[in-house]
Amino acid sequence: MESTPRLNATTNDNHDSLSEAQLRPLFATLCGLILLVGLLANGLMLLILGRGTGLRGQAPCPLLALTNSLMVNITVSDLVFLVYVVPVLLLTFLQEDWWLGSSVCTTSQSFNMGTMFCTFYSMVATALLRHAAVAFPTMAFPAGRGTQLLLCLTMWILGFSVSLPNWLYQKVVEEGREDGEEVAGGPGSELIHSCLMLLGPAQISCYFTLLGALAFLPFALMLVLSFTHLGWLLWSGEWTQVPLDVRQHREATGLILVVLVVFVVMWGPCSVLGYVAASGDLPHTFTVFVATSLCTILAYSNCAVSPILCFCLSRQFQAGLKDLFCCSTLERVVLRHGGIVQGVQGGESGRVGAPGGLWGTPA
Repeated sequence: MESTPRLNATTNDNHDSLSEAQLRPLFATLCGLILLVGLLANGLMLLILGRGTGLRGQAPCPLLALTNSLMVNITVSDLVFLVYVVPVLLLTFLQEDWWLGSSVCTTSQSFNMGTMFCTFYSMVATALLRHAAVAFPTMAFPAGRGTQLLLCLTMWILGFSVSLPNWLYQKVVEEGREDGEEVAGGPGSELIHSCLMLLGPAQISCYFTLLGALAFLPFALMLVLSFTHLGWLLWSGEWTQVPLDVRQHREATGLILVVLVVFVVMWGPCSVLGYVAASGDLPHTFTVFVATSLCTILAYSNCAVSPILCFCLSRQFQAGLKDLFCCSTLERVVLRHGGIVQGVQGGESGRVGAPGGLWGTPA
């Protein structure tokens, strides 16, 4: 569902090739920026979630424990994507030919697909948990450590099951060679290596049809129905049992909705171009190179944008950031004076407690 393999094919026009060579360092720089911002934002997110799993030695409520575990799952998935997939894209911009080998071709595109759907399914699960908490406020959620691990593992299994065709059919091919012989360019013609999914046109069509019909559309339909019902419950005032904090439920629901919509919008163009490229309908032109490069960079930047959205739109995450830096400053002061600060609000021995509801206040 992405168009990066075609980035390693050159254009036939010398002027276009010159322009492409000038743009490649710019695109590589954008990838480096995504890598730096993404690592910083997701690293902070992971620290905040780690500090917010309990308060003053108390275990979090079941809903909060489940949603926090899913948020950790999303952050870890984004970090895996950032550490491996984004650097591969950056390196592919440094040369026109695919030069990273067959193993990197297979694993990078498989991790690309697997982590993307793992993130998507974790967001869906978070939205459905929020829906259940609002619609059925008396429901008891099983939230033991084993349940949290099983929930997160399920998201990874679902995500990487979608990437199975990439593991099997993503290969490096030499374009310009047929049946082991070079084409009209002559013995001295240059071969172009590309990282492609080796499926025929009918197989490609079947693959993307199944991908949409089984891996995406059912979950998208569940989200539409879930958010529609949530909106009716939270904003119409027609519920049988009023949740404890409607305003917090609204904020959490709005945050989940925004993050999901941004995720789909940022990955949508890249996925469409990926299908067209896999079908063999994209010409090797300068315009196509620019379009596929920008769409791929837009999609890859989502792993850096999502935590930033959380920091900007959620008061709980903002409080977590403030608590993280204030507590770090306080701890440095305590260590500098060789003593312990007592009576600090939110914790003991100089520790400031993290906010209780990072992904929304429990029902």
